[in-house]
Amino acid sequence: MTAPIEPRLRRRRRMILATILPAIVLVVLAIRFLTLPVFIGQAQDAHGGDDGPGMVKAADRLHPLNIVERWRAPFVEGTGKSIDGDLEGGRADLETALDRTKNPQDDCTVRTNLVITISQQADAAKEAGDEDKEKSLAEEALKLIEEGPEGCLDGSDDGNGGEAGRKQQEQKDKLEEQTGKSQPEEPQEPEDQGDDGEGEDEEKKDPKQKELEERNQQGQRQSETDRREEEGEEKGSSGAGVDKPW
Repeated sequence: MTAPIEPRLRRRRRMILATILPAIVLVVLAIRFLTLPVFIGQAQDAHGGDDGPGMVKAADRLHPLNIVERWRAPFVEGTGKSIDGDLEGGRADLETALDRTKNPQDDCTVRTNLVITISQQADAAKEAGDEDKEKSLAEEALKLIEEGPEGCLDGSDDGNGGEAGRKQQEQKDKLEEQTGKSQPEEPQEPEDQGDDGEGEDEEKKDPKQKELEERNQQGQRQSETDRREEEGEEKGSSGAGVDKPW
């Protein structure tokens, strides 16, 4: 039979365990947060090379660290799947990421890729000859754009230096064409024909009167030229600079 553990020793062991366990948790968290930028960098490199599987692989590493920015891992995974052609899976992950965003900039980042993915689904439906599905998907994507945070579509506060807004605007133009909501171009108004009337009056003038008027106009232009030259000489003599043109 084993000897009973003294109460003092039992309390000491409990205190040691109570101290060690939080320390282990902190060490694990520290390691994860230190490796987080590495995995994010890998995801960015994969995205830059249109490497969908590489993004999905990076997302698998991000999931255990998905504590603070809970939208990031499904965003990376969804974008990777979409790039790799899995539009359904990519859309599902991006919708999860959008639900987890906490500020307008992150919302805009995720929303843009989700819009692009649904727009690609609409294009796939068009290629398959399913016009009803194409229009329905295009309307879903347009609604996402319209419901976006302020400063997203115009790029003034999209968190991506205007790039997300530019991409959304490109998609908006295309989607409006697919749904028939694009605005027709306004017809241009015919140019004023007033000059033609003046030309006809000039032709009806007496040749001598016309010649006299031309001489008067030429004399006025010459007088104006002489005046400007004199003013330029006066400015030069006084040392004043000349304004630069725009």
